[in-house]
Amino acid sequence: MKANSVQLVSPDRVSAADLLALTTEPAVLATATTFAAVWGTFLSPRAPRPARGAAWPALKLAVFSLAALALAAVAGPPPAAVFLCAPLLSTVHGGAR
Repeated sequence: MKANSVQLVSPDRVSAADLLALTTEPAVLATATTFAAVWGTFLSPRAPRPARGAAWPALKLAVFSLAALALAAVAGPPPAAVFLCAPLLSTVHGGAR
């Protein structure tokens, strides 16, 4: 049997792992879509409704902080901290819109 093949116990039964995948995978896709929508609407250089003043750095840091938390869960705190340094420096040195 190949290493990446799935061994089904019974074709008419759904395992707990299948149910977990069914609920978590769409949630990940919805989260990524939400991040893309927030970025495109409020934070991108050509945003139709750009965040201004204090809202811009706050929203930018919120998006990158949540992404860093997700990275920390997968790769650990050191890579997440390195990842978060660039947006922090960019926001501090870039000021507000």
